[in-house]
Amino acid sequence: MDIVRKKQKQPIYKQIGIGTAGILSLALLIYLFIRPAGSNVTVNSELLLTGKVEQGELAVNIRGIGVLAPKDVRWLATNVNGKVERIVAKAGALVQKGDLIMQLSNPELEQSLEETQWELDELEAQSVALKVSLESQVLDQESAVIEAKLNYERSLLTLNAQNTLMEQGINAVSQIDHEAIKIEVAQNKQRWELEIKRLAKQKENVAAQMLADSAKVNRMRKTLERVSQQVKNLDVVASIDAIVQAMPMELGQQVTAGANLARLAKRDEFIAELRIPEIQIQDVAIGQRVTLDTRNSQVEGVVQRIDPIVTNGAVQVDVEITGPTPKEARPELTVEGVIEVTRIANTLFVKRPMFAKGYADGFVYLVDEQGKQASKHAVTYGKASSALIEIKQGLTLGQEIIISDISDWESHQQIRIN
Repeated sequence: MDIVRKKQKQPIYKQIGIGTAGILSLALLIYLFIRPAGSNVTVNSELLLTGKVEQGELAVNIRGIGVLAPKDVRWLATNVNGKVERIVAKAGALVQKGDLIMQLSNPELEQSLEETQWELDELEAQSVALKVSLESQVLDQESAVIEAKLNYERSLLTLNAQNTLMEQGINAVSQIDHEAIKIEVAQNKQRWELEIKRLAKQKENVAAQMLADSAKVNRMRKTLERVSQQVKNLDVVASIDAIVQAMPMELGQQVTAGANLARLAKRDEFIAELRIPEIQIQDVAIGQRVTLDTRNSQVEGVVQRIDPIVTNGAVQVDVEITGPTPKEARPELTVEGVIEVTRIANTLFVKRPMFAKGYADGFVYLVDEQGKQASKHAVTYGKASSALIEIKQGLTLGQEIIISDISDWESHQQIRIN
């Protein structure tokens, strides 16, 4: 037979203790779950950079680093083959237009010039002989015309005399002789007219032959001019007043037609080639004012060209210098450019936090009034310059935010500042 045992109740104080422990455990879990993350993160104030929200006119500027480059750069080339015989101006030399830069040599070209000159002299001599011969033929034909004219006039005179005698009734001339002289007059007239036509054709033939011969001589003269110019091009001269930027040639080096021999840059005319980050290039436009800083002086400029290609995260912007060229200006001189994009009147702005982007939503750490704690705060940015950024929403005048790098503790909602 089974015996039923009765459960003994725990003392009331033990039940209260267990309930209290459960409540405390639950409260601790809730506290750990809902408390602000990162409340135990402490940051040294000396490692922080902060900025206060200001209100007023915001000058939106974009900064870029670059170098000065010559505005007008030209390569000197040659249209002949040759060997570098002498280098007169090396890299860095100042030259004026027409100054000798280097001399090339080409014996075959010089010999070709002499032979071409000889051929031209021969053609000119032949042209003179041909002209004399053709003029002599014209003179012979003119003589034939005169002779035919005289024969015609002589026979016509005889005919007229016979006609006079016959009209007077004198029968000194037979009818046969009279008819014969008529035929002779007609023949002489035709012969005279024919010789005149032959003379005209002879003159046309002379003109055509002289024209063909002149064309041959002129062609040889052009050939001589071309060869002479090629020989002249063996002396390489400066095309502008400039500085020799590069001289890649060496003595004795063989060069081919079309090869670049020296690079010239026009003096005292420069442009600035700035590198602008691609995230800011959308605000840059042609015609905007630029202030260039050479570390020794400042000069005004204007945006002239924006490269359509992004290279290594940056875009090249060419700036034309509008003010006087600084005395220290030289190619590859490092300069800093500040491009004035726009000015916004009466707006809120703050020093630009690291990694903040214009026209975007983000968050900042807002420092409390005591400067002991900072909490995450959502903001909406407007236009951004290199150093400042516009605040559209999220902050008010006078509030202080952290602008230095927050990547080490950005996952925490709050931080303590020591």
